[in-house]
Amino acid sequence: MIKIYHYTNTRGLRPIWVCEELNLKYKLKIIDFSTQYRFSSDFLRISPIGKVPVMQDGDTTMCESGAMVHYVITKYGNGKLMPEINDPLHMKYLEWSWFAEATFASSISEIIRHKRAFPNTHNQDVISEFKKRANACLEALNVFLGGKEWLLGEKFSGADIMMGIALTAYTKHVEEPFPDSVALYLRRLTARPAFLRTKKAEAQL
Repeated sequence: MIKIYHYTNTRGLRPIWVCEELNLKYKLKIIDFSTQYRFSSDFLRISPIGKVPVMQDGDTTMCESGAMVHYVITKYGNGKLMPEINDPLHMKYLEWSWFAEATFASSISEIIRHKRAFPNTHNQDVISEFKKRANACLEALNVFLGGKEWLLGEKFSGADIMMGIALTAYTKHVEEPFPDSVALYLRRLTARPAFLRTKKAEAQL
């Protein structure tokens, strides 16, 4: 059974969500997020730099949420949540999956790290710069979505899971309004039964 080490409202929601979409059984463990625990010898054995999430599946251990999503879909998806490699949409699936993490979420993460490192002495210029970068991503997403229901059109995919968690992080840490198409898209994402089950599973621990 898949085991996911998670901390509330972090990227660990991604592998939980994909398991819920595929109706896979998994075990969820909410960890102590203190540096003492995350950098303990026990935790560093499964997460070499003390980060969450961590996912274990048999002898496989992973520490990157995007890789977890792709791994679970590839191994257990049976054609769901990802276009076949020869499908023209496969390239868009990959592109928007990594855009969500490497381009969009990275700017949000810089804001979070800055506030965490300097809780009483925020440099507003630094925060403003990364907000500007995040907002440029939102404008690009807004244009791409247009009237689409999901990133790949009519079919929900793992790319939407990747983007959805990045958007919820923006909501929590940036607290600025979304462009219209993005706002409607996030509303659809967070109304999905699998997302609601994901949040319920997190809240029960």
